[in-house]
Amino acid sequence: MILIGTPAALMGLLVFLVVFSFGGSAAAACNTMTGGSVDVDAAAQHSPIDGFSGDQLKNAAYIMNAAESLGLTQQAQVIGIMTAIGESTLQVLDRGDAVGPDSRGLFQQRGNGAWGSYEDRMDPTISATNFFKALQAVEGWETLEPTIAIHRVQINQDPFHYRQYQPAAQNIVTQLSGGTGGSTTSPASSTATPTPSATPGTAAPTNGCSAGGTVLPLTAPFDQTSDYGPRESPTAGASSWHPAYDYQTRVSGASAGRSGYSCGSPIYASQAGTVTVAADYTLSIKSAEGYTISYLHMYPFDMTVGVGDAVSSGQKIGKIGSNGPSTGCHLDLRVNTDGSTNDSVSALPQSQTIGGPQGYVDPEEFYSLFGVTLCGEDCERKSF
Repeated sequence: MILIGTPAALMGLLVFLVVFSFGGSAAAACNTMTGGSVDVDAAAQHSPIDGFSGDQLKNAAYIMNAAESLGLTQQAQVIGIMTAIGESTLQVLDRGDAVGPDSRGLFQQRGNGAWGSYEDRMDPTISATNFFKALQAVEGWETLEPTIAIHRVQINQDPFHYRQYQPAAQNIVTQLSGGTGGSTTSPASSTATPTPSATPGTAAPTNGCSAGGTVLPLTAPFDQTSDYGPRESPTAGASSWHPAYDYQTRVSGASAGRSGYSCGSPIYASQAGTVTVAADYTLSIKSAEGYTISYLHMYPFDMTVGVGDAVSSGQKIGKIGSNGPSTGCHLDLRVNTDGSTNDSVSALPQSQTIGGPQGYVDPEEFYSLFGVTLCGEDCERKSF
């Protein structure tokens, strides 16, 4: 189902809400896996990643190596790169801004003595090392949402400023570490329409870390517009037992001639995996642990991945549409646990035990296992 109407003032609040979290048997390793070192010269020659290239990727490699030299995790590497994207777009800037005219370098560190000399702030390795040392002094930084942990170091005016840069940072860490998934082209060239018969890609990461954990599938804020479980069928062809939650963003747009809230809004892979279905109105991604997350009602030409592709968490996989049995643009999000090797996931109550189809679980309970709240404080529950 869809949500009709939302206050226009909320449009200005749009940020990409991504919760960097870890749970379950595979993903729990991310907080303990030390980030690896990267060849900085090879990074500079790497093909573009989410629009970043050349010296920008070389600087990302310096940041990753600084974290590795301190024995920090891949999570820290992502946080460091998120920060530098938000402060300098991964450039060593020899200038500040109106708020901090004495700010310099990748992290825009101030000239107050706390960050070392001018030369230290302009040196990618030293400035990154000083950032990570300050991050380590933040109590509980590993369990905080990354943007909040960063804010406590950087003291940015907007504590949520860095959220929007997490998918790109995760993708950079994945690819520079030798992982797969994520587009290696600039955003402008990443809209090619894949086909369901695309050549199979490499297997998805199996350690749950290189892809960066579990993230929300939509740009926040968004609202829940249909529940999991029995319901009255809203339109011809739609199920009366809904093994999913429906979500709608608060952005007006258009897709395939349909216009309104949510139409054309980006959809992101919540976890790493391999695409098993990309046809009609369904895109399914199978985890390395056997369960499958499906994203419904996209139009095939809006899907940006194809069958066999390995994807990383936070990677854009398509746009919200109103394809198939649907009353308007929205995302139907469902999780099937058939084949799961994750004991915690397999233990969730199955839909068939309460009158539903085989193998599905409540998506909110599933995401909760990984520390992610699907419909949080900013999310309104408006089922019809």
